[in-house]
Amino acid sequence: MRGNAVLLAVALLAACGQAPQNRHQEKLNAFDVEPATGAQASPSAVSAPRIAYSYTVTYAFDRHTVGQVQGQQLAFCRRLGSTRCLIVKSTLNVPGREDHIVNDEAVLLVDAQLAGEFNRRLDALAVTGGATTANRQVEAEDVTRQVIDTDARVRAKEALAERLLGIIRSGKGKVGELVEAERAYAATQEELDSARGKQADLAQRVAMSRVTIRYAFDDTPGRQSPIHASFATAGDTLATSLATLVTAAVAGLPWLVVGGLVLAFVRWIRRKRGWRWPRRALASADAKG
Repeated sequence: MRGNAVLLAVALLAACGQAPQNRHQEKLNAFDVEPATGAQASPSAVSAPRIAYSYTVTYAFDRHTVGQVQGQQLAFCRRLGSTRCLIVKSTLNVPGREDHIVNDEAVLLVDAQLAGEFNRRLDALAVTGGATTANRQVEAEDVTRQVIDTDARVRAKEALAERLLGIIRSGKGKVGELVEAERAYAATQEELDSARGKQADLAQRVAMSRVTIRYAFDDTPGRQSPIHASFATAGDTLATSLATLVTAAVAGLPWLVVGGLVLAFVRWIRRKRGWRWPRRALASADAKG
């Protein structure tokens, strides 16, 4: 029983001391740019560095072909299958008559081994649709150190979880010791699941490259020259003027109708009662005199 208690104490100390050590190690990893003197690199790290690539490309359009090009590019991704190309997000805004600048986007995850040819295919589809490549960025992040540290953390947590589970299954020791062992096992399992999740995320980042496609539509009048702007806006100016006249006519028409009715009513009353306008009455009096 004393041996089990000693083993339990060692396991609990290992579990308690693991988190601070890892936090300290993460801080060192954030500033290390080369291995410390005497440190031994992992054979897998030397032979196969883990690089996560991400690509960003912007296509410029001056005509309404964004939807066509984006549809063809997304269809090409779907034909490759979800294991080699996955659509993470896509947006498409249909420009209105007054919209001259519209931006859309698509985010894909592509098999890293196919990324180069895939991007060339995207360019070909964009050029066919009348677009030009406005901007392109390629980023490569070395995640080898993160992969090595995460793999080591997973192995350590798996070993610790097995030891704690062995103590729990044996049923030897005091009740309090077994309860502490179960708590330590539960905490270790949570840390193990978190480490495995990070391990899977790193593996996906290496295996699947992130491709961000931006579509920039711009047909602003005068983008090429002031003369072009004048001709492009002449029609809009004329249409706006005509619209203003029509609006004024429609707004004044009811008042013209009401005024005409009032005038007709007054003239009818005047004829019926023999009224005369003041000027006409004076003119008649002068004529008689």
